[in-house]
Amino acid sequence: MLTRRSLLATAGITLPAGALRAQGGGGPVRLVVPFAPGGSVDVLARLLAPGMAQALRQDVIVENRTGAAGLIAAEAVAQSAPNGLSLLVASGGQITIAAALQHNLSFSPMRDLAPVTHLVNVPYVFAAGPSLRQPTLRDVVAFARANPRRVTYASPGNGSVTHLMMELLAQQTGATFVHVPYRGTGQAATDLTAGRVDMTLSSIASVKPQLDHGDLRPVAVAGDARLPQLPGVSTTAEQGIPGMDAPVWIGLVARAGTPEAVLARLDAAARAALQAPEIVARLAPLGMVSVADGPAPFARTLAEDAERWAQAVRRGNITLD
Repeated sequence: MLTRRSLLATAGITLPAGALRAQGGGGPVRLVVPFAPGGSVDVLARLLAPGMAQALRQDVIVENRTGAAGLIAAEAVAQSAPNGLSLLVASGGQITIAAALQHNLSFSPMRDLAPVTHLVNVPYVFAAGPSLRQPTLRDVVAFARANPRRVTYASPGNGSVTHLMMELLAQQTGATFVHVPYRGTGQAATDLTAGRVDMTLSSIASVKPQLDHGDLRPVAVAGDARLPQLPGVSTTAEQGIPGMDAPVWIGLVARAGTPEAVLARLDAAARAALQAPEIVARLAPLGMVSVADGPAPFARTLAEDAERWAQAVRRGNITLD
């Protein structure tokens, strides 16, 4: 069982008794998830919440706010009070990709959101539904080149990590795919397994049940390293497909202007929760690799990631139109 003492001991930190309370009247801390329940971001948030609650000694609740590839949730946090009580459980689509691709937002993701901690890196897998018979991504790409706009793919929405990486795949290979955006992973998974959409690029956490049951087939792992969960599935690098090695991260961000001391307390709570043995054991089968490196290192990661996607958008002339 998780205890506050064991969490802090695991993290190797000692804090005063009252120092873990976020400012703002002692209300609950909201972990705002920008996608529907069931995806990797949601799973991680629900694993984190109990441990963070014990470390902070206040309620931590998970709130799902879907829409616009997570930008509705990001906007809500960007416009919240800068007191550390509203945190976005973010991926690149809401911050670094949005900064490169979205030009009509009511907020600036890189300016109006402050890094708390880089929680985990998440391996992504290309998964095909029963409507595709090709055994590898290389074969899918060859089919898509020969049959333009025949292959469809599901994503959590315009501007999501899946959307942009699939656009990169098209640019790298000359294939043409049809984007089918969803508001989350639940309905997308249903349509994939029913053959109404052909494929997706998703975290293992999001598609593992369908892979385990044989409803979806893994055709490639994104990147250059095979996964322990899918040892027999070759990587995009092994299949001769370049450009798919961009790391996919999940992190916590708060409203810009949140006091540094509050950010540090929230980082300490998240780090302690992530390092608890019970959580480590739950993350491993999902392929999530814990980072938990704090506000300053996470800020550098965001800056590097934003530049990577900005270059990719310019190079590929990628738009939301």
